[in-house]
Amino acid sequence: MSLFQRLTRTLRPTSFGAISTLRATRSARSPELGSNFFGNATRLGLRHRTYKAYNAPEDHTTSNMRLIYAFMGLNGAIFAYATYVQEQAKQGYTPAFIHFLQNCTLSPTGFFKEGRYWTTITSVFSHMNIMHIAGNMLSFFFMGQMLATTPGFTPGKIAVLVIGSGLAGSIGWLYTTMKNRNYQKRALGFSGSVMGVGTVAAFLYPKAQFAIYGIVPVPLWALIAGYAVYDGYYLDDSNSKVGHAGHLGGLAFGIVYYFARVRGLRI
Repeated sequence: MSLFQRLTRTLRPTSFGAISTLRATRSARSPELGSNFFGNATRLGLRHRTYKAYNAPEDHTTSNMRLIYAFMGLNGAIFAYATYVQEQAKQGYTPAFIHFLQNCTLSPTGFFKEGRYWTTITSVFSHMNIMHIAGNMLSFFFMGQMLATTPGFTPGKIAVLVIGSGLAGSIGWLYTTMKNRNYQKRALGFSGSVMGVGTVAAFLYPKAQFAIYGIVPVPLWALIAGYAVYDGYYLDDSNSKVGHAGHLGGLAFGIVYYFARVRGLRI
């Protein structure tokens, strides 16, 4: 399920790089995700919000980034194994490749008839195409870095967002696949998690500029909204090879997570 496989192969943030320098300018009583932080950020053109004031939270940037790299490393390791078993299959040895498909890709038959419930999460970290994983990892790194350097975010919160968005994407994909009776389809990829992370980042930094193909600058909110419209339009397209429902599932989880966890509202 590759949300950013095409447009974000060379996607780069054009204005977020300076945000990391804000950590050095925060006062000792900068609130958690608070108004002081976003007040400093107004020089970057970011939206100002008011949050309840707290004492300055512990800086988790280093541990957050380690988690980001760990998720990327897990994706890379599984991709390397998938590439290996694919080469084995091309040479005539298929058991390892079949085992990978059964346990690391998501399918209605495997989930509902064979009881392979774990594939709702193993498929999230699996890829079989170099451009697929490259697009997802590039997008995840830049958008994950935005959350990793935001005061108040911890490794636990980021892990919940990543895994929750991935699971929501898997459930959304299973639902629409069964509804459309596409029982033989299989899905895999980190795009649901990327969409969840990107959605929360877009709420926090809506005006952060990203350059598509390194050329076309767009604000992050427009990038996420554009993909939401695109996925919604092609949601029931049986000929599409993109897991649109998985992307929308990740987006939905990101929205709920932002309002319930980041803004602290009761849903």
